[in-house]
Amino acid sequence: MQPSPLRGPQFRRVIAAEFISSVGTQMTTLALPWFVLMTSGSTARMGLVFVVQILPVPLLGMPAGLLVARWGARRITIVGDLIDAVLMAAVPTLYLAGMLPFWLLLVFVALIGCVASGYLSAQRMLLTDTIGTDEGAVTAGNALFETATSSARLVGPAIAGFLIAWFGALDVLWFDAATFAVSAALLIGLPRREVDPEPLSAGKMAEGASYLFRDRVLRTMALAALGYGTLMPVVLLALPVLARARYDSNPHVAGWLLAAWGGGTAIGTVVVARLARRIPPTRFAACGGVGAAVVLWLLPWHQPAVLAGLTVAASCMFLPAVTAPAVALLMLRPPEHLRPHVVPVFGAAVFVASPIAYAVAGILFEHLSLTTVLSAVAMGATLCALVLLNLARHPE
Repeated sequence: MQPSPLRGPQFRRVIAAEFISSVGTQMTTLALPWFVLMTSGSTARMGLVFVVQILPVPLLGMPAGLLVARWGARRITIVGDLIDAVLMAAVPTLYLAGMLPFWLLLVFVALIGCVASGYLSAQRMLLTDTIGTDEGAVTAGNALFETATSSARLVGPAIAGFLIAWFGALDVLWFDAATFAVSAALLIGLPRREVDPEPLSAGKMAEGASYLFRDRVLRTMALAALGYGTLMPVVLLALPVLARARYDSNPHVAGWLLAAWGGGTAIGTVVVARLARRIPPTRFAACGGVGAAVVLWLLPWHQPAVLAGLTVAASCMFLPAVTAPAVALLMLRPPEHLRPHVVPVFGAAVFVASPIAYAVAGILFEHLSLTTVLSAVAMGATLCALVLLNLARHPE
């Protein structure tokens, strides 16, 4: 019996690289805004840093797919790691030299966002290069990839808070630069996969987008995953509102709810990784969608804080069963020459939808009751689940 590629050293190096670089990224997510706030005293500047960093991802996601197709996922990921290491190290270096005006900091942050536009899709394609084309293995691999990412979301901010307290926000950026360098070192030893050089053409992007919208399975899975990706930021933003409105503004409850979010996601990715090879992707996604929708209907109702945390954890636990199969099909179902152009289409849509969802959620919570907003989220999740159930019944 051939050993599973998920147990091989190449896959483990990819996951280790993802975890290490994600921990550094999460550290910077806290340290960089803190650095801007402490040095400028301006919350507007702090917010501008967030916008400038995330904006290139949806704008350049599809063109970046052309580079991935031409140069290969391994090369793009390594080059991205090395560029990010240099950019991160340049910020504290120039600041200590008195040569970092705010406009130049924004340039560095925008460049980091530009690198991320190609880096995100290249990471997913690198998984396929490492694992192969078995649907179950790729679904499980994506789930373990999400495990590494969600674990980093728990570990990174905690480490950053400790390091900021002891060394200051500026020095945390050195640590982030080091994590990208380590990630590149882990990936350099991977076997090279030959890619057929293809000309950079906008036609390829259009062909990838057209394939995604023509294929019923991919279209349905992508729209459902996008639906949950739009709804869940509303739930995430609701958690501190929930703690304030129902639990006497208790910060410990807010922390418990946020921890439940990350813990539920981590548990869900592990479960998906174990079951992915036994259940077809469309059926797996339908089960996850139904489970998430049912649990989300519990959230609008008043309940003890412990039960609210368990409800949040359960809803997040079901979501990897939707996202991991969706990403696996996006990576495997298109013809090989179109894969680098299909994944960025979905990635760009998600990165556009998430900030819009956060902005809309803030307005909704100002004008509507918490129960009304969360009930609307549960209704939206139910519609997504029904779409996935229909696809599972008639996959082709």
